[in-house]
Amino acid sequence: MIEEDVMTLPLSGELDVGTQAATSARIARALDTAPRFLVLDLRDVDFLGSAGLSVLIETQRAAAARNISIGLVATRRATLLPLELTGLTTMFPVFASPEEAARSARAQREQAGVVPGVGADMRQ
Repeated sequence: MIEEDVMTLPLSGELDVGTQAATSARIARALDTAPRFLVLDLRDVDFLGSAGLSVLIETQRAAAARNISIGLVATRRATLLPLELTGLTTMFPVFASPEEAARSARAQREQAGVVPGVGADMRQ
């Protein structure tokens, strides 16, 4: 789902070594669309293993190289606990819903003076 320049990518099931390649490919396709802000919705993820955490770290690196911000939606223990234990909550903003993530992205954009869809800094 894309709202202005915020794209939400829902992920589900287990994010582990068995799904690592497919998940990475889905995220890469999302990054190829060049949203300003990509929200990975983890609400339907039942298990977040070390391979899934690696996918998130690699996603952050790839997004940073393209000047794309990443946010996570995580509300369940299955995703929040691994993120907290590994310190990844300091690398990613974590939101309770895609709507909250989109509001945050809009607020950051407005604070920076960026016009949606244009990507130009309008401050003088």
